[in-house]
Amino acid sequence: MRLRKVISPALVLSLLIVGTATAAVRTITSRGETYVPLNDIAPYYSMELSESGGNVLLKNRWNTLKFEPNGRRCWVNGTLVWLSNPIRKIGWQWAAEEADFNKTVDPSVRPYAFLAKAGAKTIVLDPGHGGNDHGATSPRKVHEKLAVLDIAKRVRNRLQARGIRVEFTRESDRYVSLSDRCKKAASLKADLFVSIHADAASNRSVKGAGTFTLAPAGAYSTHSYGKGTASSSVNPGNKFDLANAALGLRIQQNLVKATGQEDRGVKRARFQVLRDAPCPAALVEVAFLSNAQEEAMVIDASGREKIARGIADGIAAYLNDIERAKR
Repeated sequence: MRLRKVISPALVLSLLIVGTATAAVRTITSRGETYVPLNDIAPYYSMELSESGGNVLLKNRWNTLKFEPNGRRCWVNGTLVWLSNPIRKIGWQWAAEEADFNKTVDPSVRPYAFLAKAGAKTIVLDPGHGGNDHGATSPRKVHEKLAVLDIAKRVRNRLQARGIRVEFTRESDRYVSLSDRCKKAASLKADLFVSIHADAASNRSVKGAGTFTLAPAGAYSTHSYGKGTASSSVNPGNKFDLANAALGLRIQQNLVKATGQEDRGVKRARFQVLRDAPCPAALVEVAFLSNAQEEAMVIDASGREKIARGIADGIAAYLNDIERAKR
């Protein structure tokens, strides 16, 4: 990496080669951390930078990025994507941490730049829980294990109608350990692994859909930000960090579009099925069974069909990104 000196001793400017190495984005090192200024991300994407409604916007005719100042929320074409760290103002300019730009923003904006070697033959769907493990239970006794199995089968029907090969980690109401789910995906030579779940909360007003992908090494999980030190462990699933980010966005944006649910965003976590996945992977929390409105949606077959359509469309969009990358 070539370094370029500037007057201020607090800042070191360097050249970061990104993606295909045909373009460069300037980085700023401040207090031991490396950032990418939004002023330099904008021209990299041929975007215009502005500030509106208290947010920082980067926009062109195809894409819009909206960043929350001093916050971890970033919206990619209207879909919420959680950064690992807040963007910060360094001197006169807003900047995102280098790892967030490399591992979250860039693969979300231009997934085709990172998927040329990704596989697209076999999709493994993983309905969460099963058997004695009921998962979440709604006030009207809807068990997560059964709801997500039905949704997964509907996803399969939609993908198979597109000529896509789909396999399951479980096809009936039986218990499968987390490690066996990942082993099953590996034995099937999975190119993509999508685990389907539903959520619950003590506060029954909480609702919405969210999609999780594996936290990169050295990054906090979304819900543990600032607690202790972020794990630096490298898990098998981290091999697919860039594809994970692209997959998570595609599923989340299509799921929210299909259902009209509150967008809880693409988040990071270290769930075992994400850590040990043998391929790009995502875990989808399709709804809060504890919320009356979303419980009703999951009970209704048409509601489960909407959820399935969103997940299937998201997977198909990701596969289209792979196809574009290979051209």
